[in-house]
Amino acid sequence: MVKPLTFKGDKKPKKRKRTDAGEGAAKTEDDITERQLKAAKQDDADADAPEDDSWVSADAVSDISGPIMIVLPSEPPAALACDATGKVFALPIENIVDGNPLSAEPHDVRQVWVANRIVGTEHYRFKGHHGKY
Repeated sequence: MVKPLTFKGDKKPKKRKRTDAGEGAAKTEDDITERQLKAAKQDDADADAPEDDSWVSADAVSDISGPIMIVLPSEPPAALACDATGKVFALPIENIVDGNPLSAEPHDVRQVWVANRIVGTEHYRFKGHHGKY
């Protein structure tokens, strides 16, 4: 058998100790069924957890934090956007279901703002995609 090439100063690999029954081996059938039940419960818990990555509406002012999209009450619905020069303008929303502003999602990075609360006040600061306030 060929040994791998080693160099002076290389650390030796640690040897793994095995348990009496061997690593990964179940001692009895009860252990096997117990492991299967645990795995099934974990799979069920993973399946029940919804993977919702959509945008949600803020119900209260305290919900405003992090990345946000400001939807304007216009017809057709538009979102507040900002370009790299700092010009703020309304950009029509493309990702919307049945014209409902509550289902709007940004389709352009210029529509995403980062909201930061100013410490000690009730005011917020909004930063555009270009990193300017």
